[in-house]
Amino acid sequence: MTPIRTLAAACLAGSLFVAPALAQQNLAGMITGNDIDRIADLARAYGTIERRQDEDGIWLRGEMDEIVYTISFLNCDDNNANCSSVQFRAWWESNGAHTIEAMNQWNRDRRFSSAYLDSRDNATIEWDVNLAGGVTAANFDDNIQWWQAVIRQFRDQVIEPDSSSSGAPSGSK
Repeated sequence: MTPIRTLAAACLAGSLFVAPALAQQNLAGMITGNDIDRIADLARAYGTIERRQDEDGIWLRGEMDEIVYTISFLNCDDNNANCSSVQFRAWWESNGAHTIEAMNQWNRDRRFSSAYLDSRDNATIEWDVNLAGGVTAANFDDNIQWWQAVIRQFRDQVIEPDSSSSGAPSGSK
C-alpha cells in the first residue's frame, strides 16, 4: 500500500524540520483530555495555536504549513471536562472543485484520517486521537507529526494537486 509508505516517509522527513522545536518541548508525562494548555503547547511546536471557547466548550485553532485547523475536545462530561478524545480537523472551501469520488479515493488509500465533503460541500479531513486513560506526551506529539503529514498530503494530492501547494484554506470554526 504505497500511500501509507508515502505518508510514513513524509512524516519522517517532516520530523527532521521540527527537531529543534521538539528539543525544547517537554515530552515527559501523560496527556489527558483535561490537558488543554499542554496540548496547545505541544501543537505550538508546529505552528501557531490559540485557545478559543464557544457554547460547545473549549477548542484550539491552529495553523501549520499555512493550513488552518482545529482541535476539538470530544466525549466530554456534562461540564465539557474529562474529554476522552480529541479531533483534528481542516477544511477548504470547495465551490464544487472537489468531488465525493476524490474523498472516497483518499479514504480507500489511507489507514489514518477521514475525508469527506461537509454539509456545505467543503473538502474536510479529520484525525481522531483517543485519550481514554491518558497517552504519553511523546505519543501525542507523534500524533501531531502524523497530522501534519496527513494534511500536507491531503492539500498536495486532493486540494491543490496541480499547484505548488501554496495558499491557505478558508475554513474556520
